[in-house]
Formats: sequence, structure tokens, C-alpha cells
Amino acid sequence: MKNKITIALCIALYGVSLFGADAPSLAHKYVFTDESAEITLVSPAAEIPYELKTITRAGWGPSESGKAAVKDGRIQMKPLAEGIHVLSLKTEPAAELRFLAIAPPVKADPDVMRRNLPRSAEKLLKGGPFKILSMGDSVTNTGDYENMLAMMISRGTGNKNISVFDKSYPGRSIDASVRNFKEDAVALKPDFGMIMYGLNDQICGCSLDGFLEQYEWLAKHLADECGADAIFLQPTPHIDIPVKKDDPRPDPNPPEYAFRTVGFAESVSLLADRLKIPYAETFSAIWGDGGMTIEDAAMKMWPLYPTSYSEQFSSMIETDGKGDTIHPNALGHLMIAKAVYNAIACPVLPVMLEKKGSSAWTDSGVTSVIAMKNCSDKVMSGRLAVYPRLECEPVILQGFGEYNLKPGESAEFRIRWPKALKPEELLSYPAISCLAPGNPIISTALFSEGKMNVFGVPAPFGTPTFIRERMVADNTKILARLDNGEKVEVDIPADKDNGRIPLIRKVAGGWAVAELAFCRYSSALKGEAVVDGEDNEWDGNKWSVDGEPCQARWVRGPEDKRTSLAECNLQWSTKAGEKGLFMAIRANGAVDNDGFILYFDTRKPELLGTPGPYYWASGSKEKDGSFRISKGETSRNATGLDIKKKTTDYGAFFEIFISYDLMDISSWPESGDLGFFLWWTHRGPAGTTNLMWSEDGHPWNTRWYGVIRIAKQPGQPMPWMVRIK
Repeated sequence: MKNKITIALCIALYGVSLFGADAPSLAHKYVFTDESAEITLVSPAAEIPYELKTITRAGWGPSESGKAAVKDGRIQMKPLAEGIHVLSLKTEPAAELRFLAIAPPVKADPDVMRRNLPRSAEKLLKGGPFKILSMGDSVTNTGDYENMLAMMISRGTGNKNISVFDKSYPGRSIDASVRNFKEDAVALKPDFGMIMYGLNDQICGCSLDGFLEQYEWLAKHLADECGADAIFLQPTPHIDIPVKKDDPRPDPNPPEYAFRTVGFAESVSLLADRLKIPYAETFSAIWGDGGMTIEDAAMKMWPLYPTSYSEQFSSMIETDGKGDTIHPNALGHLMIAKAVYNAIACPVLPVMLEKKGSSAWTDSGVTSVIAMKNCSDKVMSGRLAVYPRLECEPVILQGFGEYNLKPGESAEFRIRWPKALKPEELLSYPAISCLAPGNPIISTALFSEGKMNVFGVPAPFGTPTFIRERMVADNTKILARLDNGEKVEVDIPADKDNGRIPLIRKVAGGWAVAELAFCRYSSALKGEAVVDGEDNEWDGNKWSVDGEPCQARWVRGPEDKRTSLAECNLQWSTKAGEKGLFMAIRANGAVDNDGFILYFDTRKPELLGTPGPYYWASGSKEKDGSFRISKGETSRNATGLDIKKKTTDYGAFFEIFISYDLMDISSWPESGDLGFFLWWTHRGPAGTTNLMWSEDGHPWNTRWYGVIRIAKQPGQPMPWMVRIK
């Protein structure tokens, strides 16, 4: 993990050199275009022949060649344009160095900064110490937009006292920053936090609701625990699509894969508006003006993506489109930094073409409308096209999408959802995630004057919807609420520990659709156990089930590849010991190739089932056939972790010990409640089945964890965790 501490910039040398310790080097890897790049070299010559080329947003830019004067062992190179500069020195041996030139930003508007950064702007504007924290995935980790932004803020405000801290997690979802918030943020006390996730969250099938809840959690805790302002950054495009007819890939991504994150990006913007915090249009910053087609748009982004994520000063235009299609290069990170700077320091530009959406129930199912209004002083014409989010079913644009609008004129385009004809269809994937929450986002492209603008258009239903909430129920009567004040009484089967109940309510103008999911608390008795694989210590304990059909789920909802319950079905129980938790698992069936992860949430009862940090331990089979238990990356310690497996006539019996220090506590939570989730991965003849106690698709969020409660006596009745989704 990188720790970029100051905006004092380090030496960067790109390429292979044979100079060794005497290799030419750059004083700074970034310079403003009104400055000069300084190169130090050991040479007796009075001048050095050179060639200088540039990679700009538009592709190859200006170039020049000549002889550079050597003075005191240094040469000065004036940037030719904003972009990556490739400097070839005709020395013996030859050397190549690369640096990035940045156009100076406009002066920061103090009033805009005070409005967007209410906690920290005054400190920044007065020249006080100012800490910037960047939180993100591999896009943040492989690049350096945070230091570029620090340079721009320093130039735009005159503050020379800015420090930068990068806390990013390659390959992770936003939950990584939530889990590590105490160490990454609270210990640092930043003034300004940047949050940029979504690429991994979207492709892994993480819940959009859960993703946004964690964005909100980070913003709230930055404010409450650090006194810091926050800004949301959108996930960037992923241009791994074929752009030529002779592309050799056997199963290429569809063209719209390039903007697979646009629904998440728009949702981030909507959340920022609701929370009244700034957001940076970083998706659009990378996408730019696009092209005549999606393929053209991808090719126009080649200058902003590297040949490899580790070669940030390279570009895919150097390799005819071969390279890293997901992690922007230094020039791409400059576009990200500029978007953030514009969002916090510059007045908002007026909207030229206003776009609004709405959805409604009709006789032919769900229909959405996109309305556009020309707010400019000139005629605007082009073509509108719509695409589903990749995880959604196709939508149909009625008509050709052509528009020609004079100033002040409007146009409407109707969109049908062919897989959403009846309300009950909204309870199946993908409609349950795209439509049922009541606010679908339609990926939309506008083609005009050789350009292609991509954005998400929210199209909310104008009807009442169920409130998405969680509750703890001590009896079987549940009241599900609608946002118009209505309530619907639902009965939970008293003999069921887990289940799902559809909620379909006729409302004015259509239907309100949701699902009620319930999971009874598991119970633990206080006591010790010997981890020896013998189950005679567990006869008096309450056993919970993980293996019912409703628990066989993955990111697309129910997914059960078992031939029957006999293939794999689990019962598990726990004891609260003095130094840790003991667990027993009775696994029916052939489970030798299976694995599992145990997740723990130690927060107060009122926070269980909401976003927050968590800990985990994973169990897996070793080469010698034994099972191993290991701690997750969040845990600093895990004293005495242990697991024993014994083959039985019904399958296998597992006995496990998890020390409390794995959860960063010294005893069972004082409240008696411990957030918990068991994710069992069964690898059977027909494929993998994920058995999820209390979960709803992907475990990177504590919002769906269940609860283990200390029982005062065996057989004590337990409540249900109930969620409306």
C-alpha cells in the first residue's frame, strides 16, 4: 500500500537505462505547463540532442527535437502541451524519461470552497495544514490523482502546506475502507476525504443499496469522527471491448460494457445531492466527448489508459489499443484530479440539455419516459439510445430516438421493460434490484456532432413504495411500511427460522413491490469446549440451519445446484467461552471439497444489520486433506485459532475455536448479541452452491448479517431479524 505523504514530488524515471547510479533523472514527475521540467545528468557535453513527444487527451500531440543546453549538470525542458511527455536523450547510451505536464488550474473561488467544504475550507484558504485522504480500489492505488489534486489546490489557493495520504485497496469493494476506517482515517484525522469505488462492487454483484449505504457511512464518519469534509468520486469506464471487426477474442464483452458502472456512478451523484456534499463527475472526466460509436469512444480513451497498470506514464495509443483497460494512466488520473478540483473550487456550469426520467405501470407493464429540454440558446439535435445496466434485462426504446430541439423545446422518449409485465416479476433478478426499489437508472447515450455523451437517467416511479428497512421482531406479526404512511401486516410462520415473503400491494397508479426476508437469531450458551472433533459436548445446544432452499443464493438471487438437500445441508451451534467462541458444524453430505467463511460484527445491538466494519475467519481444505482456519486481513491478532474435522456416517463434523482477539475484543459483547454470518461454499457434481445463513447475495456488507444471542437457558425463544428489501 502506498503512503504519499507530501506534495513534494519524487524522482521518476521511465524505461530501461544503462547509466546505473549516473542515470539521468527528473526533479519532479509532474510540472505545470508554464514551468520547466528539470533533468539532472552526468555529462561533460555542453548540449544534449533530444527528441520530445507528447501524449495528450486527443492522442499524439506536439513534438520537437533539438539540442538542450547543459548547465551545472542540468537541462530544462519546456512542456509542449498538457499531457505525458516522452523525452528521448541522444546520449551514449540513450535514455528515455517521462513526465506529466498539467495546465494550471483557474484560481479557486473562495465562496464555492466554503460552500462545498464547510468544515475545512477556511483552514485551507488561510494556509493552514491541510490533510487529504484518498480511499478507493485499484484505480486509486495504481495512480496518483490525489497528489495531482494537491498540486492544483496549492496553485489555486496559494496554500503550500498540503499533505496527501493514500489508503486504497486493490481488488476490494468499498467495504474495505469501512472495515479499516479506524486505522486509515480516525488515526489520521484528515481534513478532506475522497471516496472512489464501484468497479469491483459492480462486477462482483454487490448490492447497489449496500454500496451506497457504505458511501454514506464513510461520509458520516469522516464528519463525525474526523471533522472532515468528503467528496464522492464516480467509478470510471472499463474499456475492455473489441473495437475492430477482426478482434480474435472468442467471447468478447458487448460494447456497452465500456460503461458498465454508469448506473453506480449516477447513484453516487444522487446520494451526494441528498447528503448535500460535492461529487466529482469522474466517469465523464475519463469518458470525454466519446465518438460516433461506443467503439470509437473506447479508442478515444486509449490515451488515458496505460500499457500496464505499473507503467503509469505509458499509453495504449503506443500499442494500438493493447494494455490495461481498467486502470487509467497518469493522464487519466489528471482528468480525475481536475474533476475533483472543479467540483470543490469552481462554480457549477449551467446545464445545456436537461434530462429527467420517470416510470409508471401501464397495461403493458412498466414503462419509463426520458424527457429532454434544450436549455441552451442554440438548436440541439442528435440521437438518443438506451442500454440496460449490465445486470438488468434489456429495455426497448420505442421510436428511433431522434431529436431536434430549438431553445426551450422538449422531447420525450418512451422505454418498455419487456421482463416487467406483472408486479410479481419484480421479485426476480434482475428486476428486484433494478426496478423493485422504485428508482431505476437507465443507461443513456446521446450521439451528436460526432460526439457521444453517456450518463445515467434516474426514472423513479411516481407511486408509493415500500420503505427498505430492518427490524427485530419478537412475534410473528410484522408491519411493513410504505412511504405514503400505509402499513401492511405480514405473518411470519412461527415454525420457520428463515424465509422470504413477497410483498405486492396495489397502490394509486400501480404497484408497490418488495420482499420480506426473516432470519431467527441463533443462540449461544456460555461454556467451554474441547476442539477435538467429538460432538458429545453439543447435545444440549440449539442448532441453526444453513442449507434450506431459501439460503442457497448468490448475487442473482436463488441459485441451488444441489441435486437434493442430502447432497449438502448444515446445522451449526455456538458456545461463548472465556477466551473465544466455539462452533460446531454438522455437515450432511459430501463436503470434503467445501470451504467456509465466518463473519463477525461486534457493534452495539442497534447497529447490527447496518453497514459497518467486520472481521472474518476462513476455513479451507489443505493438500493433506485436513482443514485449516485462518484470520482475515482486518484482524491484527487471532490467538489459538483451531479446527478439527471428523468424518461421520452423515458426512462430517467440524469443531472450531475463534479467539475474541480476532474480533478486536476481549470477551463476548456485553450486550449479549454478536453479529454473525456463515457463508458455506459447496462444490458439488453440478457446480458450486453458496449456502448463506442470513445473507442476500454477497457478504461484503454487514447489513445482511444475522445475530447470535447469549441464551440464559437452553431453549430460550429468540427473535427474528427482519428486512424489507
